[in-house]
Amino acid sequence: MKKFVLSLLMPLLAILLAGCASKVPTQQSASLPTITNLKTISDMTEIGFEWTPTNNENVAGYYLYRSNPNTPNASMQIVADIKDRFATHYVDTDLAPETTYSYQMRSYSQNAISPAGATVNATTKALLESVPFLQAIAGLPNRVKIIWRPHPDLRVVSYVVERSNASENKWRSVATVKGRLNAEYIDTDVKSGRSYEYRILVKTSSGVTSKPSAVVKATTKELP
Repeated sequence: MKKFVLSLLMPLLAILLAGCASKVPTQQSASLPTITNLKTISDMTEIGFEWTPTNNENVAGYYLYRSNPNTPNASMQIVADIKDRFATHYVDTDLAPETTYSYQMRSYSQNAISPAGATVNATTKALLESVPFLQAIAGLPNRVKIIWRPHPDLRVVSYVVERSNASENKWRSVATVKGRLNAEYIDTDVKSGRSYEYRILVKTSSGVTSKPSAVVKATTKELP
């Protein structure tokens, strides 16, 4: 019985110990190096960081802090625990496009944290524009043919075709066309004598979706 109880308690004890081990130190130590040379490079939803590693053997790793200046009263929050003092690069992901973020980095030891380093601002890039040309072929029986010009950006891997009943402005995805060089979709899930609107969004290899394209309209052929 004791062995059974012990076997139940051991996983719980491991979880508690892990939580204690990952606790952020609250004591600040001027003996730990301050990170003042944090460099950034931005993409649409990511910001990359580079810094000079420290030779201080007391350093166990680095905390990266982030705040969003567009959020009122935003404070610095830890977004990454980089657990190696020899690390020099990190990428912050899942960010909003066209948004400015503020960052700080601090080194830490087993029981202390360095003073705040310099604050750096970095702005993510704007979303990709969609396809430069889009056309809907009208007057076809029970179908609408959509053609477009392949996107010039080599990161594009697919096209998302969206449709709305004319003038309703309620968009839903009707197809995903894979391959940057593909430039056609035929929609057969339509009714005769009805008008539809279409637009296209492109998706990159990293999963980022562009702004929607201009809207085109087509009316299917009436029944005889």
